[in-house]
Amino acid sequence: MQIEIISNSPVFTRNLAKSFSRVLSRGDIIIFTGELGGGKTTFISGLAEGLGVPDNLSSPSFTLLNEYKTSSRIKFIHADLYRLENITDFDGIGLEDYLYDGNSIICIEWGDRIKDLIKKEFLEIDLGYLIDNENNDESNNENDSKNEDTKRRIIFKSASGYWDLKLQVFKKILKKTNNS
Repeated sequence: MQIEIISNSPVFTRNLAKSFSRVLSRGDIIIFTGELGGGKTTFISGLAEGLGVPDNLSSPSFTLLNEYKTSSRIKFIHADLYRLENITDFDGIGLEDYLYDGNSIICIEWGDRIKDLIKKEFLEIDLGYLIDNENNDESNNENDSKNEDTKRRIIFKSASGYWDLKLQVFKKILKKTNNS
């Protein structure tokens, strides 16, 4: 199953993630893929906020891995694998300790680098810039380029029945949110 959503702003992306956090539970693994600057950390910050993480979330680009506690005492793990030189570096960061503990919610930026190593169902969320060529016909208007910088295509990609069910619940949440 796949859901595609267009975000017009970082605020929308954060709020979308807060809504998505309502379907998450212990043991869930989400890998994030997409372009550099595509909104992965913004989305994960919204998830953390929705789960009641009291700390400000920052990308663990240099530490590779940060652990937070949610309001329900679940561990929220945020990993950023951008700086991994090669797949063998994965063994030394400690992420595998959380992947299978069943007590953590794990978000992995640049997770496509290790997804073949994960032996558990995970959801992939791909975030990328959305270039609107129809409204950008050789226009040099500053507002057009500014708006173009904030639009993102967010694609939720499930390859399992477990995540298909969660995405169906998420669609209902979105429908209720849009009707309010």
